[in-house]
Amino acid sequence: MPALTSTPRMVGRRAELDALLGALDDGVAGRPVTVVVRGEAGIGKTRLVQEFLAEATERGGELPVTVAIGQCVDLGPIGAPFGPIRRVLRDLHAAVGTEELRKAAGSVAVIASLAALVPGIAAEHPDTDDPAGEFAEAIEVVLEQLSQERHVIVVIEDLQWADASTMALLKTLASTLRGRHLTIVATYRSDDIDRFHPLRPVLAELDRTRSVVRVDVERLSPEEVAEQVAQLAPDLDPRVIEDLAERSGGIPFLVEELVDLGDRGLPDTLRELVLARYARVGDAAQQTVRTMAAGGMHVDHEVLAAVSPLDDRALDLAVREAIDARVILADGAGYSFRHALTREAVESDMLPSERVRTHRRYAEVLRDGRADSPDEASAIAEHWLAARDLPAAFDATVAALQQSRARYSPATSVKLAERLTELWEQVPDAAARAGTTLPELHLGAAEGWHDLGDSERALRSAKEGLAVCPDDPFTRAALLRQRFVEVFNFEHRNQREDLLAAIDLLEGIDDERADALLSRVFTNLAIGDDGATAQHYAQRAITLAERAGDNAALGVALTVESWRIADDEDDEPRALAPVQRAAALPLDPALRSYTGSALVDLLVRLGRFDEAVIFGEQRYADAVRAGIERGSGASVAYSLARALFSMGRAEDALRYARRARRLTKARGSVVRLIATHLSWNDQAAARDELLSADWALIEESLRTHPKKRTSWAIDRAEACASIRGLPPAPAAEREAALADVLEVATGDAPPALRRHAAVTAAMLLAVSDRDGRDDRRRALAAAVDAWPDRAAAPIMAGFVRALLADAGPVGHRVEQWRGVVADLEAGITPVWHLHVARCLLASALLEHGDRDEAAALLRRVSTEAPGHGVARVARWATELAAQAGLTAGAETPDTPGGADLAATLTPRERQVLELIAEGLTNPQIGRRLFISPKTASVHVSAILAKIGASNRAEAAALYTAALAP
Repeated sequence: MPALTSTPRMVGRRAELDALLGALDDGVAGRPVTVVVRGEAGIGKTRLVQEFLAEATERGGELPVTVAIGQCVDLGPIGAPFGPIRRVLRDLHAAVGTEELRKAAGSVAVIASLAALVPGIAAEHPDTDDPAGEFAEAIEVVLEQLSQERHVIVVIEDLQWADASTMALLKTLASTLRGRHLTIVATYRSDDIDRFHPLRPVLAELDRTRSVVRVDVERLSPEEVAEQVAQLAPDLDPRVIEDLAERSGGIPFLVEELVDLGDRGLPDTLRELVLARYARVGDAAQQTVRTMAAGGMHVDHEVLAAVSPLDDRALDLAVREAIDARVILADGAGYSFRHALTREAVESDMLPSERVRTHRRYAEVLRDGRADSPDEASAIAEHWLAARDLPAAFDATVAALQQSRARYSPATSVKLAERLTELWEQVPDAAARAGTTLPELHLGAAEGWHDLGDSERALRSAKEGLAVCPDDPFTRAALLRQRFVEVFNFEHRNQREDLLAAIDLLEGIDDERADALLSRVFTNLAIGDDGATAQHYAQRAITLAERAGDNAALGVALTVESWRIADDEDDEPRALAPVQRAAALPLDPALRSYTGSALVDLLVRLGRFDEAVIFGEQRYADAVRAGIERGSGASVAYSLARALFSMGRAEDALRYARRARRLTKARGSVVRLIATHLSWNDQAAARDELLSADWALIEESLRTHPKKRTSWAIDRAEACASIRGLPPAPAAEREAALADVLEVATGDAPPALRRHAAVTAAMLLAVSDRDGRDDRRRALAAAVDAWPDRAAAPIMAGFVRALLADAGPVGHRVEQWRGVVADLEAGITPVWHLHVARCLLASALLEHGDRDEAAALLRRVSTEAPGHGVARVARWATELAAQAGLTAGAETPDTPGGADLAATLTPRERQVLELIAEGLTNPQIGRRLFISPKTASVHVSAILAKIGASNRAEAAALYTAALAP
């Protein structure tokens, strides 16, 4: 009885399968997860994934399951950009249809990005000329939207062969996971990954990502090998099984091959074992399998027939024999090897002359029939290299680079550019063939690595370009500027001599390109300088951009000039004109977002929050429509969230802030923004959880950008803030925070940061014991006296002075706080300033004996502040009222307490009240209790009515006093 090809039932792997199914359950619950499955060749990764997919599709459930599989193909060290992702998209297209895929894409730009890879998705006559967006962004958008109404499972197999663009996309997808019901599974051969493999740094980053689950597929135990053998060959002599288990090493593929040998002797080497099936077929079949091996894991029949020297009938017979011997299998329109180990062993069996001849034939066939295919463009180049025809390989690489750039695949483009630089000296007329120069190639690679966020490689490319660029002043100047940028980003040094050298090279060139580049150089100088020198550089940058007619350079120069005026001259109103002009220029989508984000930030600083929100929402929508939400849209979303938090629209702000956090890796500022909100909204536990989740990222951000410590100092100080009459934060924690925030308020930080730091420092000083430290108050007061009398500065100065004036007649303090509250009601500072000031006015009124007015103020704060995302100040108002014997909330004196309160509520209402006390919103309560936000809202309303609380903060206080354990 012949042995089976593979076991009908998977042996072992229960823990590994459970890990995959756990990730599936997370996806069903709306928590997207990436699973990385790793193991050596032949260990059974594919079988494990197949079993997982079978169980996933059999489970059913409320959501339909859509599976898309992308197989990475060994096309050499570079590969075709997004090769396996193309296969994923085609599976999705087949599963959901054209209309649903278009709907998921959303914008014309995203559809245009996908059109080259998904035939038929683009409209025949689009009604817009919007350019295509970034391809990686387009894929994320589609996965995110499709996974709203269905559970999408994406499998990418054999990452060790993935192209650079696919690896970069996987890293992004795994770190942000923009989908809802989304599960990503990726497999790779661990024994292929040495310390030089391009996948290694990607895996290292994935290992630091909390949403990534790692599954190691280990070798089978002797007992599991025996179970596998029992399924493959039930009649096998048990005495052979022990030897077979030892010889196979517990690798399922090798077990199958050894069982297939039957009574034949065991081979001496692993290579002989893998080739055993191949060795048993005839000469024609062996030749065909070798021809296939040179073409990769899968070869279309049409291509194989064109490459093979056999005629059609002989080829059919040879293929049939190889399939019957289970060396290869029919797969779609062609054939695939049963296992990659077999292909590798067969390819190594080829004679050198046969290898060269076969690869040349593949290159010729693909060139003549499929050169327009992204997959084949890279394959042609690899075949020419294997055929040792370097000029042809160079030309094919040039073609592949053009295709990669047209599809915006920067990760692949830079590697193709570097391949050309390696071949340059070995190819005659390289410049004519490439249509460019060697220094320009290095410059393009440096710019590509910069766009990918790899400053180290960008710096290396810039240095290599400078080493071979002695006589082209424009390109040399561009390389010098690029080196300056990368030295600043990677080494954190201001190597301005590079910029000065670039100016010397460009000054004498009467050319628009030179003027535009020179404008960028002066912009870089302006950013790194201050005073009259920075002003001179910024004006030169603007003048040169205008002369060149380069709107991109002009937009950047005007934005930098706005920053200079706002920070260097501390004149935010005057800084508005240049950035408004920049934002009005006709720019590409990325620069529109850049200038738009700068304008939103400045409007926030000016306290013009409504304008900031209207403009920010427009620019954010533009970024989404253009397919660049991840890169440029994230910065707009962050700025928009700042505006919304400032004006008290906390729920809207959180939506944009969380979106920005998911969209960007460099999310330290976004995390800080959310953390600050959680602090003011009295959600300490949620704040701690957030900071814990991203602590490694925060520390890395602070290490590479030390100036960001100033913003974190303000955040920590605000978390310690209190008001007079209430328990302050622990003294040691408060004093440490005070020291740091005072340093910001009185130091050389940007003016806007200094002003916010001063308010927080004054709050901490107001609740600190005097203990002879009046010098701190005097230093802060002196700093405030130096502020300009424009925009929000005088209002914030009045707030600080009132906080510091804790002595003197109480009547004077009441009038001072009345004035502060009146100023803050203009709404040009963050909304928490107003609520704090009202509390402090109420405190002064209580001292003065005006209890009714104080009660009304405290009631207003406790009612309004939670809706503005400032529940902590609402709690302060409730506590002040309680201390004074007042009712801060609605006048319901007979509220139940203790056991009476528990008896008043249903069990579900007690659960909801407990979560209210934790600071959860209605949607968060809904997710925790698996009910809808609307149902949660109904419970909250019922609870407030039953216990006599006027708002969530008062309900939480009552819970803490009466029911909390």
